[in-house]
Order: sequence, then structure tokens, then C-alpha cells
Amino acid sequence: MTVAAMAHDTAATKQAAIIEAKGISVVFNGVPAVDRASVAISAGRITAICGANGSGKSTLLKCLSGLEAPTSGDILLAGQALNSLSRRQIARQVAVLGQNPETPAGLNVEELVEQGRYPHRPWLTRLRGHDREAIERAIDAVDLQDMRQRQLSSLSGGERQRAWVAMALAQEPQILFLDEPTSFLDVRHQAELLTLLRRLNREDGLTIIAVLHDLNQVIEFADDVILMKKGEVLSTGAPAEIFRRERLSHAFGCTVDVVPHPHTGRPFCLIDWVGNGDGSARAGEHL
Repeated sequence: MTVAAMAHDTAATKQAAIIEAKGISVVFNGVPAVDRASVAISAGRITAICGANGSGKSTLLKCLSGLEAPTSGDILLAGQALNSLSRRQIARQVAVLGQNPETPAGLNVEELVEQGRYPHRPWLTRLRGHDREAIERAIDAVDLQDMRQRQLSSLSGGERQRAWVAMALAQEPQILFLDEPTSFLDVRHQAELLTLLRRLNREDGLTIIAVLHDLNQVIEFADDVILMKKGEVLSTGAPAEIFRRERLSHAFGCTVDVVPHPHTGRPFCLIDWVGNGDGSARAGEHL
């Protein structure tokens, strides 16, 4: 571990939880999507939520961000009950990017980024000096200065995702939530987006909470991980501690080996895509 990384981890241990869920459950049609989950998110960290499809990842993220009210349990945002805050109060602290957001017709990059200032503006007022400064910082942070007048529909998938990140940054949030931000991007644009997000975290102290499917992305990107299965939180902690063969195989229902990467030596996940569905592999089928 580098000196900078050690300093980052040490500083994080002194931080109080910026978001805390206490025994929250979410029930849809009598079926729990999240079941008595308790998690604490430290400020200034990158936290990944992972698990198999249907494990409750996105529902937990929506609850923590204020988009979904839990059926029971409590959520605190910076020490305040989340359900006591207005939508505008939450949006001044929290920005959320959902899966594959729909691109508004006719907007260019700058016009999209301007939407991020609405939580800070009185109703039906013009953009003020501070709003313009926040918009400029956001566009500059994602390196879209040369594309600010481009129509969103003309951008590549990676460029469009950066524009959405800029809109979120224009909110000047303390916390950025992302639901599967790399799902519709190719490998290059996935790497570019995650590099951008990590820079925003390390340089600006932005707390990031993301649902991610790729376990190796979690290892490379996240400081902490929340591992879920069927609505329950199985484990929380650093990926190197949580990602063990037995635990991951149980969570995903197939054999997941964790081996040293041949070039870097860091942990690397190999997944049996056939498997028996019970965490065991048939002979000759392990990848």
C-alpha cells in the first residue's frame, strides 16, 4: 500500500458516518427487497454495493439516497433523519445518477449541466454568479470544455456519461450515488469513467457510493464494499478482506476464485460461469 493510500485509510477511520442505515427493510408485495440492513458509510470514501441480480443493491442505494422510503428502520444523513429533510435539502447534499439516464431531447452539454443548479436556486430565478462558477467547475472537472455546445445526442456513450457526472457535480454534493454507471459502456469508457470518479474522490473528497457488477472493478476502484444476497447485507469492509472464495461463491451462487493477478499481484476474481448454482463447480468447467 502506498503512503498516500495509507493516509487516506487512516483519515477515513477518524470520520463519522456520513450516511447510516439502521435495520432498514423494504417490502414489495409482501416480499422483502431489503431485509433489516444496517450499514455505515464513511465520508470521503468510495463504497461499492455488489451482489447477484435481485440481491437488493439498487433498492438499498435508492434508500440511502432518499429516492426510496424504507418500510421500516431509520436512515441518517450527516446525523439528521433522512425522512425529516425536504427533497431540496437532500439534493443540496446528495446527487444521484441512475442506470442509463434518458437523454433529454434538444439539450446540449452546458444546458444539461445547468440542471444541477436547481436545488440551490429560488423558484423561477436566473442563474447567478455562483451558479455559473459551479457549472464551469463541473464542466472543467470532466474535461468537456470543448464539447459544451454539443448536442447530447451527438456524444459517444462515455462522453454522455461524463456530461451526466458534470450535472451531478454542479449540485455541489457531498455524496454522489451511481447505479451501475459502467453497464452500457465499452471497456475503455468504463476505465475512463472510473478513473474520473476516483480522481474526484481523491482530489476533492467527494464521497461516492456505487452499485457495481464487475468484482474486479470493485477491487480496483472501491475503498469499501457492501456485499448483499437476497436483500440481506452479508458483509461490509475492504474488498481485500471481504472477497473470499467461500463468501463470494455463496453470494453469487457459483464458484468465484480469488487469485493473484499475474501482472500486478493484486487479488483478481475468476468466475465459473457454468457451475452448479450452489457455489460448487463441476469438474473441468471452472474458468
